[in-house]
Amino acid sequence: MNSKTLRAVTATGILSFAGIVVETAMNVAFPTLMRDFHVSTSAVQWLTTGYLLVLALVIPTSSFLKRSFKTKSLFVISNLFFILGTVAAMFAPSFAIILLGRLIQGIGTGIALPLMFNIIVEQVPISKTGTVMGFANLIIAIAPAVGPTMGGFIVKMFGWRVIFLVLLPLLVISLILGMTSITQKSAIEHLKFDFISWIILAIAFSSLVFATNQASISGWLDWRVIVLLLVSVLAILGFYKYSKKLHHPLIRTNVLLNWRFDLSTIALMISQFSILGTSFLLPNFAQLSLHQNAFVAGLLLLPGTTLGIFLSLLGGKLYDVLGARKPIMLGFSLYAIATLLFSIFMPKMTIWMIIIFFAIAIMGQAFSSGNTMTSGLHQVEDQFSTDANAVLNTVQQLAGALGTSIVATIVAEHQSAAHRIALGTMTGVRTAFCLLFILQLIALLFTFLVTQKPSVEK
Repeated sequence: MNSKTLRAVTATGILSFAGIVVETAMNVAFPTLMRDFHVSTSAVQWLTTGYLLVLALVIPTSSFLKRSFKTKSLFVISNLFFILGTVAAMFAPSFAIILLGRLIQGIGTGIALPLMFNIIVEQVPISKTGTVMGFANLIIAIAPAVGPTMGGFIVKMFGWRVIFLVLLPLLVISLILGMTSITQKSAIEHLKFDFISWIILAIAFSSLVFATNQASISGWLDWRVIVLLLVSVLAILGFYKYSKKLHHPLIRTNVLLNWRFDLSTIALMISQFSILGTSFLLPNFAQLSLHQNAFVAGLLLLPGTTLGIFLSLLGGKLYDVLGARKPIMLGFSLYAIATLLFSIFMPKMTIWMIIIFFAIAIMGQAFSSGNTMTSGLHQVEDQFSTDANAVLNTVQQLAGALGTSIVATIVAEHQSAAHRIALGTMTGVRTAFCLLFILQLIALLFTFLVTQKPSVEK
């Protein structure tokens, strides 16, 4: 592996970093935005949910884009999209415009994120994949450490618009670094874009996210929620059947016939669902229930996410040395402990408890997330690696969107049922952490099954 490959991974990683920084920074700014634009909790969370939904719609095209266009061209286009969205959000006169800016940013990140993992899979030796994947996740892991603290400080001192302003130098650095390091390793094919499949996926993902949002307004048993969920399920089944008939589908669904890959995919979804759900819950709980300002709410997450920065690289190294089972199961176990502690002590939660419990959760995330993706990619044959990468990155973003949307729905329901918003927020956050605890147990079971001998990893 040469230095150019490392610089290329860094360039694409910086763009992903920028996307997560603004996402976590805006989480801290949500109460301020709710006051400035007179919108509800369910509405403001669309700044995260909408962004992640766009990622989930763009990322499935990554296999087609990689085979049809030069890698460097895709990177430049993705960076320019992100810059455009950043400028639009920075000068937004209304909530609709800031949301539009976030959606445009999602297009840029949706193109760039799979590029980073495709570069790793295509150009890095298997013996070093875990370490380099850890490095890539290290770049991304820095973002949650910087985002809440930066967002809280900026909102308190300068206003939320400056959050977008400080991203621009990073985007320029990423653009220059990528243009000087990204090389073309595979031949360009002339493929026809499978527009019908993409529309079906768009219907499936949008219906699912809209269903969770509608549930926050009218409840899960509302007929509109049930219809949207049914449409989503039927669309996913339709996509699978339609893709089987095509010679060059948007995503070759053969990868889904591998049960180990399927369970790894679900475990990765749980990981992403949990961390983004947690990142939404804690800053809002700190402000609405503990009556802290935005800066303090963001600062509470800094120790844990700083620890996660260093452990992400260690987690990848442990994968190369010990294999998948031990680091991944350790990770999900730690996150399960953290969510259980949050659930038990939520009525008497203090600032120090949040710091300690969140640090435990981030330790778990550092050992489980990147390694689960690496393990999943190693379950499939080389010819399907780009399709597997597209699936993993797509469901990761979709799970993140659902994580934010569903926990926001839970909190909003409890807020509307309580006489005081502080009490409603506390009970809603506690219920959400109970859900996250159950999900960690499921991820542990799936990891145990996937990593049983005999292993099919390459």
